Amino acid sequence: MKNIAILCDSNPVTKPRPTRLIGMLQDSYNLFVFGKECSPIQGVQTFSFPPSKSASQRSAKEQEELELACKNKDFDKLLYTLNRLVLKKSLLSLQTLDLLIVEDITLLPFALEYKDKHPQAKVMIDLREYYPLEYENDLRWLETFGAFFEYLCSTFLPQVDHALCVSEGIAQKYQEVYGICPSLFLSLPPYSSLSPSKNTKIELIYHGLISPDRESFNLLEIARELKDGIRLNLITLSNHLSFLQDFYSQAQKIPSIRLHQAQKLEEIIPFTNAFDLGLITLKPNGFNNTHALPNKFFEYIQARLGVISTPLPSIKPLIKKYGIGKVSKDFHTQSLIELINSLDLKEIKTFKNNADIASQTLNTQENQKKISNLIAKLLGEKNDLA
Repeated sequence: MKNIAILCDSNPVTKPRPTRLIGMLQDSYNLFVFGKECSPIQGVQTFSFPPSKSASQRSAKEQEELELACKNKDFDKLLYTLNRLVLKKSLLSLQTLDLLIVEDITLLPFALEYKDKHPQAKVMIDLREYYPLEYENDLRWLETFGAFFEYLCSTFLPQVDHALCVSEGIAQKYQEVYGICPSLFLSLPPYSSLSPSKNTKIELIYHGLISPDRESFNLLEIARELKDGIRLNLITLSNHLSFLQDFYSQAQKIPSIRLHQAQKLEEIIPFTNAFDLGLITLKPNGFNNTHALPNKFFEYIQARLGVISTPLPSIKPLIKKYGIGKVSKDFHTQSLIELINSLDLKEIKTFKNNADIASQTLNTQENQKKISNLIAKLLGEKNDLA
């Protein structure tokens, strides 16, 4: 068996893409998974390194020092942190890696350093967003951490052997700016043996992160104007504690909203199977939001839900192709409200039945074939799954 390392600057078992990638590869390769506070993974050798302080945990002085380092282009201070040096030591102690798959661009320099010492090794990166514009509406971020991510992309991306990307729009941007040609690798979940639910009232569900840059208060605006017989269920998380608290405070006052506890990654699809329609409300208020093709879209399909979305360019064609829902006529929240209020149970049943059909192909089995082909090509192997 070939030896593959997966590098995550987080706990991989809490993130959909690395978790599913591990599941797709662990029976065919010897896996070595590196993660920040990495949880044990059965059948996989894991290497854990300590966490670093998040933005909310840093003092004002610490934050100022990091931003100053960015402005001075002293990027090593952000890159070679004490916790990542623990990762580096463990990684370089391995002698026989054939492929390193990088799930977070902050760890790409360490993978390339390994390749420098072991030229036979290949490096692949999974680009989950366009990093230099992650918070593009924040000028201070663009001038500091945005500059850091631009440095990572311009310096290290041209050295990778292959790249994966979550959507065509983001892949095209990387190709235009950095000259790499990523393969589209959709965020497909494992197949779930479920049937569409049967409800007498329309149950909407939104699950996932909420934040100011996603304009997530539009969920509350939608809920306030839902007609009788429609309820909005919410499973929300946020990296902004005060934003989440304010959101919850307002949501609890809206009768058409039902708040649910967070679910584990493997439980989210069976839990949401009880509902009817999955909701996506992103607006084109930044490059990454405009070209998003989020995990939840495919999780809604596996849960046998119809999908109601704004007309995002990566989502609109898929909804039309599979007949699994509708998109609003434009990106205004009022257009989403009008669309939702116009739906009836018969139409929704058709969406859910079509999602049931689409679930047969939009799952990790298809991704497993694709990643196996890519790895075999990189390593010069014959692929038995082709």
